[in-house]
Amino acid sequence: MKKYLLTFILAAIVGLLGGIQGAAGSVYILAGLLALGIVETQRQAAGTTLLYTSIPLTLAAAYEYYKKGSVDLTVAAILIPTALIFSILGAKVNFLIPPKITTLSIGVTTLLTSIYFITKGLKMK
Repeated sequence: MKKYLLTFILAAIVGLLGGIQGAAGSVYILAGLLALGIVETQRQAAGTTLLYTSIPLTLAAAYEYYKKGSVDLTVAAILIPTALIFSILGAKVNFLIPPKITTLSIGVTTLLTSIYFITKGLKMK
């Protein structure tokens, strides 16, 4: 029961942040699932997170941005099929890479992304 309550709280927080920040929140979900002990392995977290970020979830938030004129449909039309193809490839490759390397790669890419947004935010007036 505690696992499901933690899952609900995680989803509520990430959903709110995702709507505000314009992200599906997959990094937050991935980290939250592991840090809160909701799932046991990085692979379980990855599979659960990928299912969580499926079209129905992101479509609702994207529609709100679209209504405000904040969606580039041409860029989205390129991103969607390309990311779809490579996400399938990545899911297949995941099982060939040691979990330690996958986990470290998540940390490094998240750190680099964080540095970018912190730097960008500090430069804003």
